Amino acid sequence: MPPAPPISLEPLSVLLLVLVAGIALAVLPYAHRSLRGDRRGRSTTVAIAAMLVSTAVLAVADAPWLIAAAWSAATLATLAALGLGGGAAAVRRAAPWLVIGDLALWGAVAAIAAGGRGDLAAVLLVVAAGIRCAAPPAHGWLVDSLHAPTPVSAALHGGIVNGGGILLLSQLPVLQASPLALGLLAALAAVAVVAGTIGALVRTDVKGRLVLSTVAQMGFMLLCLALGLAAAAALHLVAHGFYKSALFLGSSDGIDRRAADRRAPAALRLTAAGRRVRMLVGALPAVLALVVTALALYPGGRGLPEALLLLVMAAAVATAGYRAALAARTLPHALGVGALAAAGATAFAALTSALSGALALPSGGAAAGGAAVPLVLAVLTIAALAGLAAVRGTAPSGRLGLRILALGHRLGGPGLVGRPRSRPAASRTAGSRFPIGASA
Repeated sequence: MPPAPPISLEPLSVLLLVLVAGIALAVLPYAHRSLRGDRRGRSTTVAIAAMLVSTAVLAVADAPWLIAAAWSAATLATLAALGLGGGAAAVRRAAPWLVIGDLALWGAVAAIAAGGRGDLAAVLLVVAAGIRCAAPPAHGWLVDSLHAPTPVSAALHGGIVNGGGILLLSQLPVLQASPLALGLLAALAAVAVVAGTIGALVRTDVKGRLVLSTVAQMGFMLLCLALGLAAAAALHLVAHGFYKSALFLGSSDGIDRRAADRRAPAALRLTAAGRRVRMLVGALPAVLALVVTALALYPGGRGLPEALLLLVMAAAVATAGYRAALAARTLPHALGVGALAAAGATAFAALTSALSGALALPSGGAAAGGAAVPLVLAVLTIAALAGLAAVRGTAPSGRLGLRILALGHRLGGPGLVGRPRSRPAASRTAGSRFPIGASA
């Protein structure tokens, strides 16, 4: 029987390859233009290209040795791009963390080759993926990448950071066979979601908030994997890669957007009853459309993981619809916004269903293996985010609110803004109402 080919062109691999190719087509021309006057600009652009090529190989690799080789090549290219573009400050924390991740992956490959060490291999895979996805305590390496120029950041957040998800998706059977690894993955993911959200609250720079947003988003993707929602994790990984790389490439337009906001008409002064009406017309149709479409396309067979995911998505579309309706000038406009939000939610659920079926990824994980830890941690994560939103909405300057902001300074620094030198620094930030959803 001939040996299996080292690469795979299954639907998931093709989808991930499209992601990397799309990011390369956007980032490399931008890097060539923006770094033209830099004496290290050409070398940095070559390093970015090497990052993306290595990630493309990782996306289609099937043999464990090729996965590890592409992973290590991406690490070397990432360190080169960070060093060339950002100097020693950009690689000081990145080098040790990324090397540890490489060693963990090669250890997992050795354990898989030896056979009979399923838990060890799965745990090492989780460690490698967690570091690459910048899950705390390893998130500092991604924060320090702010010292590098924007094209490096776009390639990092659109490609390299996604490598952790690509790795675990390619090794799903090994991961799902180990309840210990699933529990560890859920714990890392839960911490990443909450820490990324809190850290983003105190960042006033656009790129800094995007970095902490990525930490939270990668945590959400890893939590989906821990719950056995592989298709949802894959779709989130691809959507986040395109979305976040585009945000980084457009981050320099932040000043223009702020100026446009200042020129915009003043916000409407609505009564409490008026705000409640806007909430209903903006949020309720979108939530109902999402739930009805999801239940119609997935009749029966729903478990608690799917219900939790549907709850999170419903909260997201409700928030978007409410904010859009709140900005509408008149109630008829708000009704139109609600209708558009409902149409968008329906299209999103239908597209997600179609892609999930096309990917044909195995389900299981937490629910199938009987492991309660990922489910419990997912519920606690949702509760923690709801608590953060409540504190920020009711008492942002209270004792608990100030402690959350102080924790955010520790989690979100040092980067470019540094740690606060005293308690009053947190107090001055307390009055600012950064939306909890900024990192979601």
